[in-house]
Amino acid sequence: MRKLKLVAMIAISAALLVGCAASATPGTGTTVNVNLTDNMRLSVDRTSVPAGLVTFVVKNSGLLEHELVVIKTDVAEDKLAPDTSEPGKMDEAGNLGETGDMLAGASNTFTVTLPAGHYVLMCNEVGHYVGGMHLAFTVK
Repeated sequence: MRKLKLVAMIAISAALLVGCAASATPGTGTTVNVNLTDNMRLSVDRTSVPAGLVTFVVKNSGLLEHELVVIKTDVAEDKLAPDTSEPGKMDEAGNLGETGDMLAGASNTFTVTLPAGHYVLMCNEVGHYVGGMHLAFTVK
């Protein structure tokens, strides 16, 4: 019985070590936590990540519907062109991923492969971008 307990403890320890090594292995990607609020702001826990897989974990903490859109662009975060077909929204040229519409209190996660470059993270609900719900994001 004592040998069985020892073997079990060794197996559990080995599994924990493998799990820790896997989360630290280069190339497994980066996670960005995003919070969307009704004061027309989005906050992130990092504004720069290495190129590769990026997982966005998004929480709508507001009472309004929000979304997160990832746009690859060379223009400043506050200079995106308006969408001529949808007044109050911005053109989503360069869109590499998004949550889609998120109801109040909702959470959503999505993973994209991002090459190095300049990006804008934004909410593209009507009037939200113009209200300031955007920020610059860099992939190195």
